[in-house]
Amino acid sequence: MTTRIESDLQLLVEGKDCVNFFEAVVKDMALQRVQIQNFGGVNELRGFLRAFVIAPGFPSVRRIGIVRDAEENADSAFQSVQSSLTNAGLPVPDVPTAMAGDGALAVCVFILPGGGEPGMLETLLCRTFAHTPLAQCIDSFFECAGAAGAPAPIRPEKARASAWVSTRPKPHVSVGVAAKEGYWNLRDPSLTGVRRFIETLYGPET
Repeated sequence: MTTRIESDLQLLVEGKDCVNFFEAVVKDMALQRVQIQNFGGVNELRGFLRAFVIAPGFPSVRRIGIVRDAEENADSAFQSVQSSLTNAGLPVPDVPTAMAGDGALAVCVFILPGGGEPGMLETLLCRTFAHTPLAQCIDSFFECAGAAGAPAPIRPEKARASAWVSTRPKPHVSVGVAAKEGYWNLRDPSLTGVRRFIETLYGPET
């Protein structure tokens, strides 16, 4: 379900964690006018876009960014977004991160974690602490848990991200809220692709 369109720059993301994460990144980049909306799960994007293009205020939209997880296959994820854009009558980029459209309306897409790799938001977040001493502690924890008979996590990146958050002052928060709490290094080189994508969406205008 779309919310009121209040900006000509729209960033549509998958899930509340992504909303909180990208709000934190946009704030860190000191950018204005980027309205971030949650389109829900991957299967909800098509319906969201069809409602989005007929929502009050849509004629004022100049640029749209869409972010979703790659999950097992980044190419399939991008093709799914392309199909949803086509269904809604919106410009369709040929490749991720490239802007498609004309001066009136343009669209760009980012498939997390980026670079055509499989994964999700948590895959990227884990990279922000991979070079820290605490990463070795997290590795040891999962090795110890496995040796003690604990089943391996179905989503290792989610488990590792949660383990990192558990070492912070507010260990109960979600990974998205953790971004607003400053628990992820939003200027880590691993997030360069995300920041460049937002710059592309924002464009040269201020």
